[in-house]
Amino acid sequence: MQIFKVVAIFGIVCLCEIRIVLSHTDELQLSLGTGEESNQQLRRPNVVDTNQVRIVSETNRLSSDGYEIYAGQFPYHALVYINNENPKPWESSIVQTAGSLITPNYILTSAEVLRKNILGNGKTYGFVELGYRNGADRERQQVIDFTNSSISIHPRFSGGLFYNIATIRLEHPATLNRYVQPIRLPRLSDNRTFEMMEGTSLGHHYNGTMRYMRNQVLPHDNCLLQEYVCTNSFIGGAFCNRVDGAGLTVEDEDGPILIGFTMRVYWCDLNERDINTRVSVYRDWIVDHSDYVFDF
Repeated sequence: MQIFKVVAIFGIVCLCEIRIVLSHTDELQLSLGTGEESNQQLRRPNVVDTNQVRIVSETNRLSSDGYEIYAGQFPYHALVYINNENPKPWESSIVQTAGSLITPNYILTSAEVLRKNILGNGKTYGFVELGYRNGADRERQQVIDFTNSSISIHPRFSGGLFYNIATIRLEHPATLNRYVQPIRLPRLSDNRTFEMMEGTSLGHHYNGTMRYMRNQVLPHDNCLLQEYVCTNSFIGGAFCNRVDGAGLTVEDEDGPILIGFTMRVYWCDLNERDINTRVSVYRDWIVDHSDYVFDF
């Protein structure tokens, strides 16, 4: 059974997770194993619902499900599945969030969902899906485990909007190919705010396909604090399928670059700015908690 969990605070909605709860009749293959046999089964919860009800607002003409993604379009995008153990197997669950592959070994994501599950369950582990698959096509897909000890959360993050950043070290390096590639981050000398550029955000599935949206990046003055990068729903549309931790990218002469990742979004009824963690603010922390090497 799937439950879409929405948390609203002062008009802000965090589309941060999908929780899949096992009932007595559900297949227990969703539980995470460490053996080779489990890896061959591609332990993926069935989060793709081809009959999903649209969540576009009927009162807001700017609200949108986003655009369909094709295989290889965003090879850095990672689906992150967090396992929550329970002594009663039928009450175990898996939570889905998202992130971006920044090296073959590391995922960059938000801290909120990881921290909440660690605090709530004591020990968290899971797996990452790389290489977007369309429907039942798993030829391009890679599934890699991670453990509780491989999760690094900013020590000053205690919930909310500040220091909302984390990395996940994969149990083994991803195999790089056309469909799986790390995304570059802003170089050390890059002082751009990326305002007025077109930002691309990744989202959840809708009708069996993953979705994305493109919005204009707002100026610093329109985005609360320097720790954030915000996008404009009036230019591009109000994306109704955003997912916590998913990357926000722009393109320059050298190709796509990760400038942020989703941490707070407004519900589709409101054409408000969407708030992302700004990657360049946390360069030092990223260096200390991954093997990413910044260009000067």
